[in-house]
Amino acid sequence: MILNYLLITFRSMVKHKVFIVTNVLGMGIAIAISIVTYLAYQYDATFDAIHKQRENIYRVSAVREFEGATSLVATVPAPLSEIADKTLTDVNRSSTLLRSYSNFKHKDDLFVGNLSYVSPEFFAMFSFDFITGKGNHLLPSSVFVSEEMATRLFGSAQEATGKTITQVIGKELKEVKIAGVFQDPPMNSSFYTRGGSAYMHVEDSKIEFGAKAAEDWRDTRTLYVQIEQADRVSSVHKQLQSFVANNNTVREDFHLTEFTLIPFATMAYLDREKDVQAITWAAPPIAAITGSVIMSTMILLIACFNLTNTAIAISARRLKEIGIRKVLGSMRFQLIIQFIGETTITCLLALIVGLAVSDFMIEGWNLMTNNNIYLEPHNYYGSLKFIGFLLFVLLATGILAGSYPAFYISKFKPVNILKGKLQFGGTNYFTRTLLGLQFAISLIAIVSSIAFMQNARYQKNYDLGFAASGAVIAWVSDQQEYETYRNALSTNTEIISMAGAKSGIFSNRLHESVKYESSQSEVDIIDVGDNYVKTLDLQIIEGRDFVKDSETDHKHAVIVTEKMVDLFKWEDPIGKEVTWRDSVKLTVVGVVKNVYTHGLWREMEPMMIRYVKPAAYNQIVVSASAENVVSVNEAMKKEWNKVFPNRLYNGRLLGATLQDVAALNESIMYGYFFLGLVAMILSVTGLYSLLSLNIIKRMKEIGIRKISGASFFNITRIINTEFVIILFVASILGVFASYNWCSIIMGTIWKYYQGVNVWTFIAAIGLLFAASFATIGYKLISVAKMNPVDTLRDE
Repeated sequence: MILNYLLITFRSMVKHKVFIVTNVLGMGIAIAISIVTYLAYQYDATFDAIHKQRENIYRVSAVREFEGATSLVATVPAPLSEIADKTLTDVNRSSTLLRSYSNFKHKDDLFVGNLSYVSPEFFAMFSFDFITGKGNHLLPSSVFVSEEMATRLFGSAQEATGKTITQVIGKELKEVKIAGVFQDPPMNSSFYTRGGSAYMHVEDSKIEFGAKAAEDWRDTRTLYVQIEQADRVSSVHKQLQSFVANNNTVREDFHLTEFTLIPFATMAYLDREKDVQAITWAAPPIAAITGSVIMSTMILLIACFNLTNTAIAISARRLKEIGIRKVLGSMRFQLIIQFIGETTITCLLALIVGLAVSDFMIEGWNLMTNNNIYLEPHNYYGSLKFIGFLLFVLLATGILAGSYPAFYISKFKPVNILKGKLQFGGTNYFTRTLLGLQFAISLIAIVSSIAFMQNARYQKNYDLGFAASGAVIAWVSDQQEYETYRNALSTNTEIISMAGAKSGIFSNRLHESVKYESSQSEVDIIDVGDNYVKTLDLQIIEGRDFVKDSETDHKHAVIVTEKMVDLFKWEDPIGKEVTWRDSVKLTVVGVVKNVYTHGLWREMEPMMIRYVKPAAYNQIVVSASAENVVSVNEAMKKEWNKVFPNRLYNGRLLGATLQDVAALNESIMYGYFFLGLVAMILSVTGLYSLLSLNIIKRMKEIGIRKISGASFFNITRIINTEFVIILFVASILGVFASYNWCSIIMGTIWKYYQGVNVWTFIAAIGLLFAASFATIGYKLISVAKMNPVDTLRDE
């Protein structure tokens, strides 16, 4: 019997090969999109799964409440590391994690070390697979490096082990020995670092951060503790609270309400949700995962709807076969199984196509996400979860697409079928609903693509309040290095202006509270030198700039942004006095236009600018025209290599933030364009199937109308009216859904963006209608060419 069913299925597929091939390709692409989405979901769901003891590890974090708002801080005061190690008896292991700003040198090769200082227990707590060496071999003046770094420097992990490389810490050079090489962590790990990573003993950090840094309650570290007994977690949490007072006594400007234990297993997701600033990687943006899941599901539904409509169209030509089989004794459930089985076989062919296409789509996904959610082709075929997912997709699509035709067609009585009394074909409320949903889903993807393209243009020209597109910043150690480097750059005619600073826009600024009378609030604080305001083209709208070498300005003057003026509700801000760190009195001497201190990603903060003398400089800021900034950066790198031959150039274009925004816009735009194109092709295919079905039902009517002298336009109106109505209804639903969809997605990613507007919808709907009318027109031309005599004779 099964062999007979397969033979019938094969003959039916050969007979209707055009419909079958179209659906196999459409469904195959939809399944390929679902496969990529599943892998992205798994990437997120298994974040940090490599670490076997993750359920027993916690990050000690701080909780701060300020002006009614509670925030989570990933770091804790440095002395807490030693306290956790020596006094908390329920803690089995603990480890500090501290990011280094030093680089490495091997022979003449300078490279970014991506170095972190850790306690030796770090490798007993977290799962790192060592190729050579062991985790407990980490000693002072030794280093563990990743396989990628070892291979790049020495050709292999074995060759690298035991070799010596130079750590460059500012002006200091230190020889360190490679004690072991570990496999590169996967990208969905909190400790992944692109380009290779390295770890050194925390004792070595004293050279970089100072011998007393570990004892300073103002210094901060990331601290992990391992607690084997889950019932002792609350006890450790309680013990930690006794040290809150130590912090608050020293840090009057940064009071904490408690220390809390964040489970490492969920840490990456919490950091994503709360936007916690940590030195570890957070889980990927939730919008990228949920958005992909929703869109891929909708694309798969469109493909299923197409297959449903096609199955109905094909079955209309098999009514006599169905009638004869019923007369010969076939039960209804046998017909249902046959039709669902035929649809499932079509889905199986589509699944094979989807597997073949998915690897290409994975490459496209990696490009679209800029490898931030990296998916590895070919590495999932042996996974039982993945095989289970494929079986689920196969059964779900087969049943979803085949159930309606199977149950609908199998209920007909054989007498009506064989006597020719059965009127079958055309459209009904169900098929119209499916088509409307197809076009509504297509419109969401099309609108999203156009909206992100418009947003990219909007954000590219967004005024951040300073000359971001022409600025370069580089870090130096002190005033002497600043002056040496500045003098080396002074002959470059493409440089417009230069300035020094201790901290600046987009670079290690403070975020602390200031008081004005009874009001208190947190603001960003930067410390800048002479000419900084001019170099970055900060626009003074009231008051003045700092006076060069002024001791009064150095001790008491500040320049503020418009948002800080609004924050304290100053009508005349010049001369207003604020208090910083409870005792420092600062007077407002100028107001500048608002500066978007977080770019376009998060809420703009009020900002206060202080004046520092050259002795405090540790960075140089250079401005050039937007056209010359790349060549200026290259020239700066060339001069840097001459002046500081042992140090890696650390210059950064401040406009890179806008470039990141543009790149993200572009990648999302291409992604939605692809999804929109697939959805539109599938929807147009569904329209073609339903149109064909409608024409089959009304063939005799069309022939009679043609003989009676009906014009082509009259026949077109009769056939197409319902489809035009469906398109209009789908457009209304699609506009509403896409508006909310784009608002949610864009709002999740950015604070400042341009959402959809009227022109977005006009362009998207116009494109949808154009594709639909082209399909309708193609089909109607074939109808117009038909001879009505042949049509009536056939009927």
